[in-house]
Amino acid sequence: MRKWIVPALCAGLLAAACSGGSSSSHTTGGQGTAAPPTTKVAKGACPVGAVVASAQKPVQITMWHSMTQANLQTLTKLTDQFNSTHSDIHVNLVNQTSYEDTLTKYKAVLAGGQRPDVVQIQDVDQQLVIDSRSTLPAQDCITGEHVDTSDFVPKALSYYTVQGTLSSIPFALSNPVLYYNKAAFTKAGLDPNTPPATLDELRADAQKIVQTGAAKFGLALKDDPWHLEEWSAMAGSLYANNGNGRTARATAVEFGGPVGQQVYAWLAGMARDKLAESTPFTGFDNLLAIGNNVAAMTIDTSAALGTIFAVLATGQYKNVTLGVAPLPGPVAAGPTIPAGSSLFVVAQTSPARQEAAFTFAEWLSEPPQQAVWAAGTGYMPVRTSAVSLPALQQAWTARPELRVAYDQLTRGANTVAAQGPVIGDMEGVRTAAENAETTLFHGADPVSTLKQLVSSANSVISDYNSRVG
Repeated sequence: MRKWIVPALCAGLLAAACSGGSSSSHTTGGQGTAAPPTTKVAKGACPVGAVVASAQKPVQITMWHSMTQANLQTLTKLTDQFNSTHSDIHVNLVNQTSYEDTLTKYKAVLAGGQRPDVVQIQDVDQQLVIDSRSTLPAQDCITGEHVDTSDFVPKALSYYTVQGTLSSIPFALSNPVLYYNKAAFTKAGLDPNTPPATLDELRADAQKIVQTGAAKFGLALKDDPWHLEEWSAMAGSLYANNGNGRTARATAVEFGGPVGQQVYAWLAGMARDKLAESTPFTGFDNLLAIGNNVAAMTIDTSAALGTIFAVLATGQYKNVTLGVAPLPGPVAAGPTIPAGSSLFVVAQTSPARQEAAFTFAEWLSEPPQQAVWAAGTGYMPVRTSAVSLPALQQAWTARPELRVAYDQLTRGANTVAAQGPVIGDMEGVRTAAENAETTLFHGADPVSTLKQLVSSANSVISDYNSRVG
């Protein structure tokens, strides 16, 4: 698809993908992913009052983040606002470009180097950071500073709570959604306002699109490990044992049962019948396929919406009438897993910098800031009351597509399955899942492929756990 790439679109989609949710990036080290160095942090160590007591003001802190384009513009705007209203603290943003780069550099400085004061970590890497023992548990500072957490979106708070402790401050909340071209639906004789809600409906719509010539493929699908995670949760099935790793450390995966078998049979069938096109996990061909009428549908992070709207506004893709819908799953309207990133307060800096870091992270999570953040990016607010604030109400009225992911995430019960897995080397497990999905589009048997994936994933988990202890 390289010959179809338009530079402006490629740049925009690159930015969206690099700053998106849990599907934005992951390491390719697989089973070679090492446990992080560890440094002990005492419980209950939140240094309340340290900023006020500091002899040098403003207290200078650094935040490492992974935002680009529209997301970076909004984060910069909010940081400037914080600096102008908090005379005792000054925040310096350092862009590490992607979640993968941020994590790699953070692990490197744990072995020696200047640490940031706040670090933005993508969702699935939280156990790795917890195991590094290099951060202050957010729960300690929330308790010490008497922060009321009742306004947080329950699923966001639950996701970042491991074995009863809130590890970090939820910040950039996203979810996978279905992107589709309404014009292609109309051409295929489908109702453009009734997108598929289940995997069976998605297949049926893809067949109609291909049969009518509305697009070459019904679906452009990244080789994305996200699919197995989210579709397991939507069907109420655990991804890993020990309560998805939340009551005790996960020691094995549990996706080899009926739900995993259903998902892999569906993927293999879509590939076999040429209803879906496979695209690389780290590329943008799935989104480009929609713009160039190669496919009518794709699945990607809601965090890309801000940049996608900006690209479509250039008028280069007049054949696209963008539709955004909840993620189709094994069952309709099943609960999805929160994705995105959170903010960790880094330990072993000065007490004043630690408290300043928590102050900034908590401030970013407050309703007014979350309303601005969600309106400007496509991320969802982590506070429920942010939904009623003018900044977000106006954005959602102008762009109803921005609300789809929020409504999707907040529906349904906050089950353990929907809280998602917590695995130390989740990156290694994801690499194995990505490779397995890729083989399905090359004709591999879904039964044996899933069985091998379970074995590979369990080896990754066992290897990591043996090194962490």
